Amino acid sequence: MATATMTTTVDAPQQIVLVGLSGVGKSAVGAILARRLGWPLIDTDDLVTQREGQTPAQIISDRGEPAFREIEARAVVEAAKQSPAVIATGGGAFQQQKSRLALAERGFICYLDATATEIARRLRNAPDASDRPLLGTGAEFETRLQLLDDERRPAYSHADLWVPVQGIDAEQAASRIIEAWGREAAALTRMPLRLERLSAPRPSSVPAAVVDTGHERYPIWVGTGQLDRLPERLRMLGLNGRVLLVSDQSVMDAHGAKVAQVLDGAGIAGSSYIIPAGEASKSLRVADELYRWLSGIKAERRDVIVALGGGVVGDLAGYVAATYLRGLPLVQMPTSVLAMNDASIGGKVAVDLPSGKNLVGAFYQPRAVIADIDTIRTLPRRAYVEGFGEVIKHALILDPGLFHDLERHAGAIATQAADPALLTAIFSRSARLKALIVSTDPLERGIRAILNYGHTIGHGIETATAFGGEYLHGEAVAVGMMGAARIAVRMGLHDEELLARQADLLRAFGLPLSAPGVDARAILEAMTMDKKVVGGRMRFVLLNGLGRASVHDAVPEALVSEVVRSLVKQD
Repeated sequence: MATATMTTTVDAPQQIVLVGLSGVGKSAVGAILARRLGWPLIDTDDLVTQREGQTPAQIISDRGEPAFREIEARAVVEAAKQSPAVIATGGGAFQQQKSRLALAERGFICYLDATATEIARRLRNAPDASDRPLLGTGAEFETRLQLLDDERRPAYSHADLWVPVQGIDAEQAASRIIEAWGREAAALTRMPLRLERLSAPRPSSVPAAVVDTGHERYPIWVGTGQLDRLPERLRMLGLNGRVLLVSDQSVMDAHGAKVAQVLDGAGIAGSSYIIPAGEASKSLRVADELYRWLSGIKAERRDVIVALGGGVVGDLAGYVAATYLRGLPLVQMPTSVLAMNDASIGGKVAVDLPSGKNLVGAFYQPRAVIADIDTIRTLPRRAYVEGFGEVIKHALILDPGLFHDLERHAGAIATQAADPALLTAIFSRSARLKALIVSTDPLERGIRAILNYGHTIGHGIETATAFGGEYLHGEAVAVGMMGAARIAVRMGLHDEELLARQADLLRAFGLPLSAPGVDARAILEAMTMDKKVVGGRMRFVLLNGLGRASVHDAVPEALVSEVVRSLVKQD
């Protein structure tokens, strides 16, 4: 077993506090931390049981939840007095103002996070699965977990460290915490106004999501009016150089004047470069144009590249930011549904080659993602709709609750007159899902591969049509997801009902289910050039059920060929 290297200062807090939903793994991670650090482990649920002679579940059943919360708060205050210690809290303990303040005074607070689907899976396999009365039983189990997540996340999000545990074990989670504790706990626990923020009666608003790879951390802001707040966001990020704006003509026509006005009003100097709209700009030729521009204006490492636009602008500007002067700060400001929910999050930046999509690129995380919901009002109808292919993908692979919400609100969301609050809620949840996976696996060596659901065939369609716009990315992914679902049904991984529900939801958003007339041989040839090919074998992300995805590299070639040909068959 590998252990994390600990480089600490004498100022590092001598308490590590674990918060998060019931079943996320706080006790298991806490036991490992305690063993490695040589500290005692205090589980507040165990402390309650010792003091009261009843388990938390028994107290809630006999005396009610309010009585239990009072008892729990006293146990938390008692635990918080002990140092050094690892403290594992109950799922609801951090909701209480008194408890948050007590834990914050000495503790380095770490929020363990996973999807409700993943936590439900763990709980069903746990020996004490029935000893959680607040979660209910049967079909409502996962739904109740999601409701608790929605209720408690605003408080959890004020923890000092966010620890994504989706798809990793307790040892890996403990290693990440110990590394962060040694490297930055002293600084994080001395942030200005930290105690005031944590002890507030109602937790203040926070970014919609955070990406934290263990080495890089950045916020994702989603909502209306974000363009107006650009100067404020830049100051928060400590970015005080020139703003070097990269955008395309259509986006600049719609939003360029507003951005210029906001920056001028804040006294922020800058320059801009406008590229032609469309996938063809995501090339080494246009990247070279940007390098020449940056050289001509004598760009410095303190300057920040702001990518204002859709996925093409974000990928291209990100690739240039990653490579010019060996790295310039990058802020992604996505203006399309697709970019807000996919391309801007996760640090995958690239340009295309004639032989394939995204074949030249890097992993380069931005300093922030700032998504202004207002900007999507100006999108053409087709460009607006295609982005929901990625939102639906996130729901299919990770979040049945989000899938149900999309089914319920499809008619309202699929129009650009959709309620901004509803769109903000949907996009925020989608962004959190991607942030969770990206943070767990920043270099796509494991679980991050599931984000490629629908992309193996989808990228093949884009390449076979020469990125000419016959199929936009989200449209191609929608067709690719239908192909993946047909393969999964044929391999016995899920039933026809899930295939039908996926098709119905894609259809409700106006996304294609097939690509009639596209050359099947060209698609198959492009698929063999895809980055996901390993050892000459194509890798497919397939569903094992709603919210459960896995990678398969042994899909029969004959089945792949048959499914691809069925997708392009003309009626």
